[in-house]
Amino acid sequence: MSDGGSTWWFEVLGALRASRDGQDVALGAPKQRVVFAVLVLGRNTVVGRDQIIDALWGESAPSSAVNVVHTYVAGLRRALEPRRASREQGELLRSAGDGYRLRLDPSWVDLDVFDTRTTAAARLRAAGDLAGAAEELDAALALWRGDPLGGLPGLFAEVERSRLVERRLTVLEERADLRLALGRGADVVAELTRLVDEYPLRERLYGMTMRALCQTGRQAEALATYRTARQVLIDELGVEPGPELQRLHQAVLAGEDLSGSGEQRPQVVVQAAVPGQLPPDPASFVGRQDLLDRLDSLRADTPSGLVVAITGPAGVGKTALAVHWAHRVRADFPDGQLHVDLHGYDPQRDPLDANEVLRRFLRALGVAAGEVPATVDERAALFRTLVSDRRMIIVLDNARGSDELMPLLAGSGCCVLVTSRRRLDGLVALADAKLLDVDMLSDDDAVDLLGRIAGSARLREEPAQVARLASLCDRLPLALRIAAARLAVAPRQPVAALVSELDDEQGRLAALGLEGGASAVRSAFDASRRALPPLPARLLALLGMHPGHDITPHLVAALAEVRLCDAMRALDSLEAAHLLTVTEPGRFMPHDLMRAYCVTLAGEELSEDEQRAVAGRMLDYYLYCADLADGLLPITRGTVEISPEHPPAEIPVIDSSATAMAWLEAERVNLLAAAAYAVTHDWPVHAWQLPYTLSRLFWLLADRDSWLATHEAATPVVRRLKDPLAQFVTLHNLGVVLTLHERYDEALEAEREALSVSRRQGHGEWQARAYTSIANILQSTGRAHEAEVQYLRAAEISKRTGAQFAEANNLHNLACLYAGEQRHTEAVQQLRAAMEIYRELGDTVGETAGLSTLAESLIALGEGGEALAAAKRALEVAVEASSVYHQGIAHDRIAQALDHLGDQSALPHWQRSLSVLTDLGAPEADGVRARLAQARVSVRTPA
Repeated sequence: MSDGGSTWWFEVLGALRASRDGQDVALGAPKQRVVFAVLVLGRNTVVGRDQIIDALWGESAPSSAVNVVHTYVAGLRRALEPRRASREQGELLRSAGDGYRLRLDPSWVDLDVFDTRTTAAARLRAAGDLAGAAEELDAALALWRGDPLGGLPGLFAEVERSRLVERRLTVLEERADLRLALGRGADVVAELTRLVDEYPLRERLYGMTMRALCQTGRQAEALATYRTARQVLIDELGVEPGPELQRLHQAVLAGEDLSGSGEQRPQVVVQAAVPGQLPPDPASFVGRQDLLDRLDSLRADTPSGLVVAITGPAGVGKTALAVHWAHRVRADFPDGQLHVDLHGYDPQRDPLDANEVLRRFLRALGVAAGEVPATVDERAALFRTLVSDRRMIIVLDNARGSDELMPLLAGSGCCVLVTSRRRLDGLVALADAKLLDVDMLSDDDAVDLLGRIAGSARLREEPAQVARLASLCDRLPLALRIAAARLAVAPRQPVAALVSELDDEQGRLAALGLEGGASAVRSAFDASRRALPPLPARLLALLGMHPGHDITPHLVAALAEVRLCDAMRALDSLEAAHLLTVTEPGRFMPHDLMRAYCVTLAGEELSEDEQRAVAGRMLDYYLYCADLADGLLPITRGTVEISPEHPPAEIPVIDSSATAMAWLEAERVNLLAAAAYAVTHDWPVHAWQLPYTLSRLFWLLADRDSWLATHEAATPVVRRLKDPLAQFVTLHNLGVVLTLHERYDEALEAEREALSVSRRQGHGEWQARAYTSIANILQSTGRAHEAEVQYLRAAEISKRTGAQFAEANNLHNLACLYAGEQRHTEAVQQLRAAMEIYRELGDTVGETAGLSTLAESLIALGEGGEALAAAKRALEVAVEASSVYHQGIAHDRIAQALDHLGDQSALPHWQRSLSVLTDLGAPEADGVRARLAQARVSVRTPA
């Protein structure tokens, strides 16, 4: 450890540390310590600057990276050799080519000493000196002081830490194997048990644990360890134990001598015991603390005769929760545990009936085979008698219904846990069972489960991809375990590669399978579906054609062509089977994996013609209802006739402006998805009519992004469709929303194309609306004179053709131009004319917008009182129109009028306006924010 002058020691098998003559060397800031770690791990070789830069920043290196690395290395040189002159070549850390070399004697580095001792142990074992080999490994492992590179940040440290931890685990296994060969199994039982818990997928650890238990005369526990190993490997990886572990199991069963030393073992005396049928406590159980606490609370509140129905979708971890909690409280139930898998959803086996379950339970309780009664009633009576004074846990796993469970319920001292994919209403009604619903894991717990199986250190390398993987697995424990197992058996595969595979919704279920080829997740869903009545089972395939977020009974009635009451019953069945989730009353949603399952079913079970028919009914339902709702909104719409081929037989209540707005807002995500589906799946009429029916909703909600996205997608469709009406409506609305996004060149191109369509058709109203929009664009780009010419042209055409809405809209926009040029008297004149038409048409949105604009011009003319009256009326009309956006605008105008009048009550109106417009993402919020800030300054400044 000495270089002739100083005594050095460098540690990586714990916190990163360097000491000189027994004194710690200050290694500097965290990134400088990372540089030091790279150099120590690459000791006595040239470490390139690129390697260091990659370790520090990965792909996000700054432009100054080389200079920063030079600064860190200079700092390390000063720390390691403080007496070195500034330009003198150091003894330890030297520049070499395009990098650096840290020259360290192997005796100075704990990792080198560790490797030296493990190599020596291998030589001693090969020579037959098992005791000497074990001593060397003891000395090697004593060098470890905690997590390697402990506290060091970054991806580089995590990768190296994982590699070093794996080396230590291998040495721990080797040392345990040596002690077993020496016949010292008692010395390693505790350590091996701990390691098995920490690394539940390493078969070698299970085998050594079995050998250690046998050496201490605990063959029964050795067999239990094998059962645990087998169950874990099946649950986690879907595989049986390997040949070596199976051979060891047979050896234990055959009573072979596994002492290792040849010494005689004490005779094992097996005594009768209370039943202990619980499966092993799941080794990788994570989360669920709220549910565990709930079970504890139920037990405290129900000290006798507790029955809990643990329900949830397939693969969500119901059994794991029941078994884990049972293990936690088993000490409080000293008379034993009974467990049975009822095979309620096993495609390979018939469900167990109550008679067979009772036979098994009676035999476990000590009843001789010849004394078990014949009938289910007699067996149930005897079972209740035997457990009446006992405190036991009884787990009834994978139940299909409530009826089969009633004979299996025990006495007052027992706790019965039932797991099922169905909502067990009968058990609640007849046995006062408490319901416990198990949902998907939280995001953090899902990532934790992936890490426990695949290795947490490895997953830290790709945190964003790991989070995406958990999401694609829907945070469903079964799917997470399979994905983690696939990573565990392919240690070189990036997480991103598996994420890419699972991103394909149609292939996702197939990807969640193991080496046998069958998807465990798919099999679980199939089993749940087989237990459904015909309509709900068929509905799952139909739902695969639905592109939206959630579904309603009315939509299902249209998809399946059934009565509304039958659709509701089918949805209730799917919700009771935990295949759909109720998001709010009357709305159901499949989780992501269930959605992928439905998509798969649609592709497998529906012909192309059937798929087309179902999709058509879905699109017709949304188009019909959207058109109905759009016609009830308080804003003038065009004369486009919407006539779906298959109008739905039953529709929701849409009979007023309020119910129309409520339906449109509730279905907005689904309507957008339907519009996008129509574009990509060759439904051209729906592709432009759905955006058309939604454009006024987008205007009222200031949802300019959705407005733009739907119309940009529809534009290529209408160009191919050759339908003048479709072309004009879509191009005109596209130009309007492009103007709102200040994409003026594109807006002008769209409106000129719309104008060309209107001229070819000789349609006066269309021309007037196109000229008005073109004028708006010209005005927005500072070309006021040209804009006025276009407005006047639009006014002449609209008046001549009797297009009242186009005339009102044109007058309104012309007023805005006059106001911008400070021609407020003319602006007021135009606005009053526009509002007269708006009122005649019943266009309350146009009226409130006009009143708000009027208030601005009146303020400019010094008519504060009139402006305030107009702004207040604008607010009243906006409330009547249910337009939150225009309410926000009206509050701003009220505040401006009050501020003009010197009334400090303007502030609350500006605050309300800012809140509304900010929530909507409306650009007008910026102007309101500036006026509010100025008003606050004015209030604080004394006169």
